[in-house]
Amino acid sequence: MAKLANAAEFEVVVQIPPRFDKYVDAAMLRIQSLYPACRLSRIDGAISIGSSGSVTEDHLRGTVLHALYREKIYAETLSMRQALFRAVTGR
Repeated sequence: MAKLANAAEFEVVVQIPPRFDKYVDAAMLRIQSLYPACRLSRIDGAISIGSSGSVTEDHLRGTVLHALYREKIYAETLSMRQALFRAVTGR
């Protein structure tokens, strides 16, 4: 993310539903890899993202929610994917 000289500093706080709490750390790692210039922190029931780049608040909020959902789906389907892999490869 390129830093603009006249970009305003802002912070986005995204509330996390309790059922997604166990996926927050993995989602934050994924988000940090996408936006290394952003500052992420986990606060009580939420993720806080600070940015001074060209990314909009709505875009960051959507990215957080999407990353959380991806991590939830990944975790819930892991055993099924492992079983499929074992069936196909015979391992």
